[in-house]
Amino acid sequence: MFRLAHAPSLLLLAASLAFAQGIDGTLTSRAPKTALTIFDEIEDLTERAAFRDVWNAQMPQNQRDLGVRFVERYPRSILLREAYELIARACVALGDDTAGLDWAKRSLRLMPENPFLLVMTAEVAARQQQLDLAETSARDALSYAARAATPAPLTPQQWPAARNDLRATAYFVLGRVAATRGKYAEAERFLLDSLRLRPDDPQSLYVLGLARMELNDDAGAAPALAQTARSAGPFAEPAARSLRVLYTRHAQSSGISFQSYAASLVWNPPGPPPVVPVPSAQSQYAGSAACRECHAAEYESWRSTGMSKMLRPYRPEDVSGDFSGRQTVSDQARAVTDKGRHFIEIRQGESARWIRYPVDYIIGSKWQQAYATQLSDKRLLVFPIQYSRLQETWLNYWKIVDGPGSARADISRFHEVPENAVYQSTCASCHTSQLALHDLSAESAEFREGGINCEMCHGPSLDHARSIKGAATPIRFARLTAEESTAICAQCHAQSAVHEALSGGAVNYSDGAGPFYRTYVSHLPSNFARSAFYRDGRYRATTFISESFARSQCFRKGGATCVSCHNPHPRDAKENLTSLKFRSDANEMCVQCHTELRDRPERHTRHAAGTEASLCVSCHMPRIMDALLFPARSHEIDDIPDAEMTARFGPGDSPNACLSCHRDRDTAWIRRVR
Repeated sequence: MFRLAHAPSLLLLAASLAFAQGIDGTLTSRAPKTALTIFDEIEDLTERAAFRDVWNAQMPQNQRDLGVRFVERYPRSILLREAYELIARACVALGDDTAGLDWAKRSLRLMPENPFLLVMTAEVAARQQQLDLAETSARDALSYAARAATPAPLTPQQWPAARNDLRATAYFVLGRVAATRGKYAEAERFLLDSLRLRPDDPQSLYVLGLARMELNDDAGAAPALAQTARSAGPFAEPAARSLRVLYTRHAQSSGISFQSYAASLVWNPPGPPPVVPVPSAQSQYAGSAACRECHAAEYESWRSTGMSKMLRPYRPEDVSGDFSGRQTVSDQARAVTDKGRHFIEIRQGESARWIRYPVDYIIGSKWQQAYATQLSDKRLLVFPIQYSRLQETWLNYWKIVDGPGSARADISRFHEVPENAVYQSTCASCHTSQLALHDLSAESAEFREGGINCEMCHGPSLDHARSIKGAATPIRFARLTAEESTAICAQCHAQSAVHEALSGGAVNYSDGAGPFYRTYVSHLPSNFARSAFYRDGRYRATTFISESFARSQCFRKGGATCVSCHNPHPRDAKENLTSLKFRSDANEMCVQCHTELRDRPERHTRHAAGTEASLCVSCHMPRIMDALLFPARSHEIDDIPDAEMTARFGPGDSPNACLSCHRDRDTAWIRRVR
């Protein structure tokens, strides 16, 4: 078995520990609103001072001891995962890898999308011969780092170098794990990936040399070992010993000295990997109407969905709100009709005068409806008041979404045209199709269709529509990987996505080589304020629906996708507002894969078949996500009611599916019956 001497852990920047960010319900290319530092997340001043002591500790032993005391004293702290990470890093610095892994797992349990801590975990696990953990952690770190926008507090100039350092270490770990398992060709590929990022890294060079020796590639091994032997570090001596073996095999008989042999070997860092051609979305867009002739049933059902009605030009018959004028919001806004035309009136500033604005566009249809008026420069200004169809009342939507001090939530300032109330720059990336900003300004915005059209999910289809036999078939979800399928839905259903315009102006589609859909960079969860999460780590808001689903083992290991359970154009769209595939039998969503539970589900659920409690989603997808106007189901899916988390944080910060029904019980009861 391949083994490597204990190597010092790379000191990685823990960027996730530095700042918290605000959450914006309609995030576009702007970064989340910057808050203060993480210390300001702690309201209790004594607790804040105790955490600052942990943070500022200079010596690892002191930091570990202070950290342990902190989590014992404040087990419900809002910064518990940061404290766990600091303890983990201190333990590793002290050489206690076992404790370091334990504390790292606790932190990652609360926030798994931490590439910095994952890389450390991967390194330490590899040293401990926990190969599965090392491989999983390294792969996760690569995945999160690859699509991460600049994490606070790094600058966009600093992030590329920091990310490359993370990636180099993760690739090294994967190479080391593969070599330990005897997969030397795979190890070579990973190690070359690492060396492309850190060309002279002694660890990677040494392991590469050993792997190539196992592959009988002595000519490739010798330069890597010679370069390592010339380094000043723990790998120089073992590399020289291995190099002497090669010298004995290939050069000693020629009379050349070992020193001359070693000096003659030149390490040439690997060049960039070969470019793999990516199929281009060469076809042009046809528009949804072009799909109707051949796909009439799907087209008509799509027209009934909320996606097709995300944005529509004003028509009186499409208005759902109460425009009788009887309701006002904060005595500052009201909705009225005049000769059949709909208007929203707003008191301007401190005056008592009502200013009337026409409704020119309608946004949404299912749970609530918003309205926008068109300015002279063609920008659409979204009114702060929206109509809740569930509550049958008007509400200040921006006030619900934003924190205190928001300009767009101040109804009296509507006439000032708050920037983040402009539809094109704030809402359009997820509410319109094929959006482009030609000079990167809202005034230049153009889009092919309001709402989400067929081609946002299936790709450009003009060639296909013109000549079915001679053109490529648009995207079929059954042919996609889980990552590709979910990425298409995540174009809109990911709070963390950054919708930057491409050089040609395309915002929510690709106008060049590669797939038609955009795989956006995303803000790491650490860039958002703690209000986005429960203290047990789960997401609070449905704006993070894609991120929560990506945590599930159904997706990560089972290959489940959004369309495993949802049909974007169901036949019963008017009644089936959540577009479920198995609306009449919710358990079918789960037992289509977990077939062993189909016949006797009560053995698993411990509740009688046919009851609400017997539904898989009642326990594994409880209604704990805030959809602003109603509680929606969590999409972390494999989540199991955790009595320990609820006992620690309380049901408000760690809601428990069991206690949501059994309100007269407590966590001690859950422990007894489980």
